[in-house]
Amino acid sequence: MKEKSLQQLYSLIINCRCPCPGERTGGLLVRDHGNPGKRIVFLGEAPGAEEVKQGMPFVGQAGRNLEGYLQLAGLERKDIFIVNTVKCRPTRNNGRANRKPGACEIKSCAHWLDEELAILSPGVIVTLGDVALKRLGGGKSRRISDCHGQPFKLERYTVFPMYHPAAAIYRRALTEVIEGDFKKLGNWLRG
Repeated sequence: MKEKSLQQLYSLIINCRCPCPGERTGGLLVRDHGNPGKRIVFLGEAPGAEEVKQGMPFVGQAGRNLEGYLQLAGLERKDIFIVNTVKCRPTRNNGRANRKPGACEIKSCAHWLDEELAILSPGVIVTLGDVALKRLGGGKSRRISDCHGQPFKLERYTVFPMYHPAAAIYRRALTEVIEGDFKKLGNWLRG
């Protein structure tokens, strides 16, 4: 039943046309992926170039990092469901580079994410990075650097904020922090 509902939702998302200014790869849906029967949702930012090519989230370098981090938590992709805050790829330089989604894009996609979460009914949402944290309700008062690895209640969800797996690509010093947070996540889920 959940899969059918997700299918219906994705058939609507694929026809969405973003009203926001800025470059993006509209119409190319990167289907959120994983096991919808599990109650652990990982919330990313937006698809990148490799994700658009393969039609799946987290398949580029950040995806390889994520898979290694998941192992530290005692998880695999089959144990989670991965969704994105923004459904199409925000780009710059005529589509040659990714960019962080803007407030308009996040707001325009908000209802899609809300519907997706209502269908999935997760017990835990692991936010990956500031964009996901702020979209889910962390607001301006919460920054990933201040609350990573510290679960909190938000309405009907428990949120476990983490740095985005790509953060370690650009700031190697974060590797140990991210690894520690994933180990903490694994212990927290088991405890």
